[in-house]
Amino acid sequence: MKLLCSVLILASIFGFLQAKPNLQVQSALDQYLVHARDLNTIVSEDVTTQCFNLYLPMLNEVAATFSSSYQGCISAANAQTANLTAQADQQQKSYQSEVSSLCSAFTSCDSNKDTTNFFNCYANAAQSDVSAIYDLASKAADSASSLTQGIQAIQETEYQCTNATENNYVRDTAATYDLLDSCLKYGVPTTTTVATTKASTRAPTTSTSDGPFYFDL
Repeated sequence: MKLLCSVLILASIFGFLQAKPNLQVQSALDQYLVHARDLNTIVSEDVTTQCFNLYLPMLNEVAATFSSSYQGCISAANAQTANLTAQADQQQKSYQSEVSSLCSAFTSCDSNKDTTNFFNCYANAAQSDVSAIYDLASKAADSASSLTQGIQAIQETEYQCTNATENNYVRDTAATYDLLDSCLKYGVPTTTTVATTKASTRAPTTSTSDGPFYFDL
C-alpha cells in the first residue's frame, strides 16, 4: 500500500515535466518530502534529489519514445491508406473510360437518319456490349470488395501497432517508477545498474506492418 502511495505521489509530480529542469526537480522534491513519513525508511534530501535527477529524465525518454512510436504507427497507416486509395482512383478512371466507350457506341447511332438503321444500330451495339457490361460489373464488385478489405487490414494493423506501443509505454513507465521508488528507499544505484536499467526500459521499435497493402488492379 505504501508503494502504491509513492507511485501516486510520483504520478502527480509528473505534471511538472514541462518546467525547467531545476524547478522540476525542486517541485518533485517538495512534493515527495511532504509525504516522506509514509515511507518505511527516512531518505535524506540529497539522496532524494539524486534519485529524481536520475530517473525523471528516464521517464521523459520513455514518454518521448512512446510519442514517436505511436506517431509512426499512424503515419504508416496513413501512407498505406493513401497508396490504396490512389490505386483505387486509377481503377475508377479505367472503369469510367470503359463506360464512356460503351456509351459512345450507342451515341454514334444517333446520326442515323433512317429509323430502321437507327434501331439496328442500337440492337448491334447492345449485343456487342452486353458481355463487356457484365465483365465490368464483375470487376467493379471485386474492386469494391478488395478496397474494403484493404482498408480494414490497414486499420487492424494500425490498432495492433498502437496497442503494442501503449503497452510498452505502460510497462516501461511502471518499471521506472519502481526503480525510482527503490532509489528513494535504499539509495542511489551504481553506474552499472543505471546503464542496465536504461537498456532494459527502452521500448523496442514496433513494426507497423509486414509491408504495404496493394489494391488489385
